[in-house]
Amino acid sequence: NVTLERQAGSIGFSLAYVGSHSVGLLYPRNINQPLPGLAKFSSYLYPGLNNITWVENGGGESYNSLQLAASKTMGKGLTFTSGFTWAHDMTDQLDSGNFDGQLIQNAYDRHVERANNTYTVRRRLFGVAVWAVPVGSGQRFFNRMPRTVNAVLGGWRLSSTLTLQTGQFFTPSFTGFDPSNTNHIGGRPDVVPGVSTIPSGGQNIAQWINLGAFSVPGCPLATPVCSSPANIGRFGDAGNNILVGPPMRNVDLALMKDFHPVERILLNFEVQATDAFNHTNFGNPSANISSPATGAVITATLTNYLQGSGGARAVYVMLRLKF
Repeated sequence: NVTLERQAGSIGFSLAYVGSHSVGLLYPRNINQPLPGLAKFSSYLYPGLNNITWVENGGGESYNSLQLAASKTMGKGLTFTSGFTWAHDMTDQLDSGNFDGQLIQNAYDRHVERANNTYTVRRRLFGVAVWAVPVGSGQRFFNRMPRTVNAVLGGWRLSSTLTLQTGQFFTPSFTGFDPSNTNHIGGRPDVVPGVSTIPSGGQNIAQWINLGAFSVPGCPLATPVCSSPANIGRFGDAGNNILVGPPMRNVDLALMKDFHPVERILLNFEVQATDAFNHTNFGNPSANISSPATGAVITATLTNYLQGSGGARAVYVMLRLKF
């Protein structure tokens, strides 16, 4: 990590390069998979057995990012903080929700799996504002209220968090055929040279990607999704996570106050609204070129688990006791 910081008046700036490199990551492969080739699939390497998933070390990941941050305090009750991250995270151990990652397509070639990390977005901007409401003891307004009234009306803080980020990465696919003759039905398609993945009319939730940019391996370019692909004896040449989903925009709001009923007791009260304006953030389409009617259509929204606090609006009321 390399960080440069500077203060200019009441504004603080930070510029940092943050990078990491990981080796020996776990990844799974099917050690019963025959070699891809023109011979039609007849049996696995160990006849009588199906997939044999072997998990071993050998995967890697490289993360590089430029991170900018700035903060400014206005008066004694208003603070702004913002940051921007431009990142690139490449790995051949793609997260699938399991500890060992995604089963690689070709058991004999891990390197073609190397791609953008699914959940590391390329660009992310955030902004945080915290305002101490100027009401109550020591504040600008109503600073001479009785102690009991001040305990209720004074000392409130309001905060807002804005998050803007580019979409998550995802992978095109096809179904129904075994072009590699390994009994691996479906998988990643071929890339059609010179054809953009962006629809000619622009991206919208009804057509986020141009499925015509891909073809079933073995199908002619004139009929990219054909009914009888040629026997080519290989996997598709499209990489993992070469597509980018819809961007995410989110605003969270929170109202907070500390109460001191006695000297050694602290009650922290907070009302938090995630996605306060209930802005819909969409997920990725299936990108299955074998289903042209639905493959490019976005049908799902992101959840809190996937995008932090960017799912449908939720309101939380919390009371913490500290002593």
